[in-house]
Amino acid sequence: MFTVAVVGCGQIATHKYIPILQKLGSRVKVVGVCDLNEDIVNQVAQRLGLPKAYTSVSDLLAEQHPDIVIVLTPPRVHADVVTAALACGAHVLVEKPMAANVADCDKMNAAATQHNRKLCVMHSQLFHPPLDQVRREVMKGQYGRFLGMRIFLGVGRYNWVAERDHWAHRLRGGVVGEAGPHAVYLSLAFLENVREVQVRMAKHYPENTWLIGDDIRFDLIADNGISSVVLDFGSNQTTAEVDVICSEQLLRVDLQSRTVVKHSRPCTDLSASGISKSVLGEAYQRVGGLAGNALRYYSSRKLDGHYAGMVQFLDYVAGESDFPSTGENGRQTVAVLDQVVEQLEELRTHL
Repeated sequence: MFTVAVVGCGQIATHKYIPILQKLGSRVKVVGVCDLNEDIVNQVAQRLGLPKAYTSVSDLLAEQHPDIVIVLTPPRVHADVVTAALACGAHVLVEKPMAANVADCDKMNAAATQHNRKLCVMHSQLFHPPLDQVRREVMKGQYGRFLGMRIFLGVGRYNWVAERDHWAHRLRGGVVGEAGPHAVYLSLAFLENVREVQVRMAKHYPENTWLIGDDIRFDLIADNGISSVVLDFGSNQTTAEVDVICSEQLLRVDLQSRTVVKHSRPCTDLSASGISKSVLGEAYQRVGGLAGNALRYYSSRKLDGHYAGMVQFLDYVAGESDFPSTGENGRQTVAVLDQVVEQLEELRTHL
């Protein structure tokens, strides 16, 4: 059994990580939680039944010597917390983005190497079972040659986007700093050597002065294909879809419904009957996927990306599995996102 400490008591800790860790009680034991706000950390510890509350990371590490530290603080302080935990002999899982800049990522990765500890980033969308399945199958060449992909993430303008004082707006790039890492790491799971970034943007709600833009689009151009990304903050709808284009198959992953649809509409048969057959086949796949998901929920087989990611991280630390978002993957995501944000800030000056 691993001993685990959690640093940071925000919503992601209380609604995701700590409940997941408690469900994994046969594998982990939460020995302490830490936050700079004494009232908040004491309330969280009492409400969730945690044994110890700290306002100092160094005190937590010195007293508990945890096997694993989960870092859920604001990105600007990730480097200090992570390097301290690694130096004390803990393996570390840090919430995305890995850090506020590439230099901090390098500092964290160097510490992991120096202390021979594992450092990973929770790129949660990678661990949704259907996306994980598609990624592995594409890597094996099961659908022919990978050609490219499209990602559409709609956050919804009535979500945290509309809250002027939400912490996400204080990130570099604002809303893109919060939602953008998902699109980038999903792209990097398939792309090889991104060598060019092209960004476009529009702002349909100029009254939302705190937003850099509400329609952000960028292409990541790599040696083996292009990922075209749409980040929508203007609609009142949400969506999270990934289309993967291979030479022998088109695949659509709906990250919200946790389903995969394999399009079967070959260019050699565009007759009415051929298209009808394709539409019925796609509908059957979607209904079957939803039914299977319902059974998995019923039988407690978790579909949540954070849950699946946590399980895989524990397996990785135990030497029983790989992990698709190591510290190096986290660094690559921050580096590419930096390029996106730099172009966005330049474009904003011309709006």
